[in-house]
Amino acid sequence: MRYYPVHLYKFILLLLITSFVVPSRAQEIMVTYFNKNGGYTAIKDSAAYTNIIRLAANEKGLYELNDYYPNGSLKRHGWTKVANPRKPQLEGTMETYHENGNLAITAIYKNNKLIDTLKRYYENGLIQEARFFTSTGSSSNEFLSPRHHSRLIYYADSIGRVQISNGNGAYEAKKNMDIEKGQYVDGLRQGHWEGTFNKGKNKFEEWYANGVLSKGMTTDSMGNVHPYTQREVQPEYPGGIKKLMMFVAQNYTYPREALRERVSGQLLISFVVEKNGMLNEFEVINDLGYGTANRGIEVLKKAPKWTPGYQYGMPVRVKYSIPIRLHTAPAPK
Repeated sequence: MRYYPVHLYKFILLLLITSFVVPSRAQEIMVTYFNKNGGYTAIKDSAAYTNIIRLAANEKGLYELNDYYPNGSLKRHGWTKVANPRKPQLEGTMETYHENGNLAITAIYKNNKLIDTLKRYYENGLIQEARFFTSTGSSSNEFLSPRHHSRLIYYADSIGRVQISNGNGAYEAKKNMDIEKGQYVDGLRQGHWEGTFNKGKNKFEEWYANGVLSKGMTTDSMGNVHPYTQREVQPEYPGGIKKLMMFVAQNYTYPREALRERVSGQLLISFVVEKNGMLNEFEVINDLGYGTANRGIEVLKKAPKWTPGYQYGMPVRVKYSIPIRLHTAPAPK
């Protein structure tokens, strides 16, 4: 079954990181091992990548950040205003690399926000696209980052055939047996677009004006038509995510052993919001032990049903992660 991961920065406070400091000849470094679901692990061999932050800031007050693939090759290099591996405040140029060593992305950040020109590259080294980001744009076009506005100024296929130049041209991309095509004018989507998703089973049509989606419709494999005005709609808990956290806080009960051991910290539990709004496929990303994670799952199962997520006007499965902070000290008066 497919599910669509949600952009977690919109909804949750990130998990506190357990890292350790390793002395080096020149300066100290913070090393953190991350697994594939975004949690951390103490075992290097099970990590999807290793994050290393140098704790001596440069003349601009920035800390050097490097991520490495399991094979030792560089995954990402850049700078952060804070020495926090799970929630860095990116600043300046950030470079990401494919596992074969070729450059994947170059981007520029200011105050942890994309600015200026972002470039993507194929694994073969050819440039795929260049996109200009501005915080003053009035259009909410594209889906790369909902916090920023951007214009596509260049796009080429994997063999170097240019489709978009100076923000204008006919765009056509194929991925996983699906296709999407339409027109760009001044870096924004314009007019009629069409394509397929779910390996060609569903067809969609969309209409844009200056990069803004005005309407869309999907025809599924059974011939049913699903209209929409937003390509992606995230699932929603009744009253919002703050209401969910309040529900958890009011209904969570400590296991006796956890109380006896005065267990404190933060659980991180992921789950899938099904097409009918029910929760399923719970996974413990960070566990504090003594049955604390199981109690967290029990509370989430008792919570009211969600409004499901939609993509192209059709309900989809969406994966979430939420933190549950536990503290055994007496509550402040």
